[in-house]
Amino acid sequence: MSSPIIVFGSINMDLVVYSDKQPAKGETILGNSFETFQGGKGANQAVAISKLGCPVSLIGKVGDDVFGDELLESLNSEQVDTSLVERHEGPSGVAFIYVFEETSENQIIVISGSNEQVKSNQIPDKELSATDVLISQLEIPPSEIEDLFIRAKKSGIYRILNTAPALKISKNLIHETDLLVMNESELENLTEQTIERQNTDSIGQAIKGLNLSTTQSIAVTLGSKGVYVYANQKGHFIDGHKVEPVDTTGSGDCFIGALASQYLESNDLLDSVNFANKAAALSVMKRGASSSMPTLKEVVNFQ
Repeated sequence: MSSPIIVFGSINMDLVVYSDKQPAKGETILGNSFETFQGGKGANQAVAISKLGCPVSLIGKVGDDVFGDELLESLNSEQVDTSLVERHEGPSGVAFIYVFEETSENQIIVISGSNEQVKSNQIPDKELSATDVLISQLEIPPSEIEDLFIRAKKSGIYRILNTAPALKISKNLIHETDLLVMNESELENLTEQTIERQNTDSIGQAIKGLNLSTTQSIAVTLGSKGVYVYANQKGHFIDGHKVEPVDTTGSGDCFIGALASQYLESNDLLDSVNFANKAAALSVMKRGASSSMPTLKEVVNFQ
């Protein structure tokens, strides 16, 4: 293992139900279809990177159940290096996903399973020092992410943290991150401030409350509206792309994977966000999470 990008994160089996509409409390409705997909924020982001033609290694854990076998097989078929994915004596992580086709919105319940057992020491220092970009999310223990980010700093690795799901994290983990990526609700959770969703000035004010250093950046994804980027202590707004969505599951993971792969090439955050915006727009036009990730050719040709 010696990949330019390492993803330290979760691996889940996604159990997805599609229905026309969202049921009311206590209501039973008939669904349209049921499918299973390889998922988990870490795995999704790794697949997004691989689909774009960039070598990537995934560090995580799967269970000793049938889902663990299927997940490893799926990741290997996507050319993701899983040599440091370990098997845990217990169940794999599972996500129950409900997609409402009338709005293309979703609701997700995650059972962590083996993801709770992911450890920083799964990555030896030798392999860590050979990478350029390190990505993580909050579906694995934040204390392990913090430990790994501290180790990565010694090698000058660019550290990206996706603050999803919306959990309370230590100020030190924030301090040890070079780029924070989140949506509006996750920004509200992190800053404990209410955001005016249509007001980028409101987003900028909330970010300033985090007291980031001059070298730290934030990208706040705003769905189809676009992305607010705070870099070099200045705010930038990048418009989104209008498409007909089918399933938004995994679009945020696609954005992060695409951003990381482009940043590896250009070392330019705004250029990388523009590229990631296109990739994420393409991803919502297909069903599933990892299965919806676009290729480099598709992103380059997207208008």
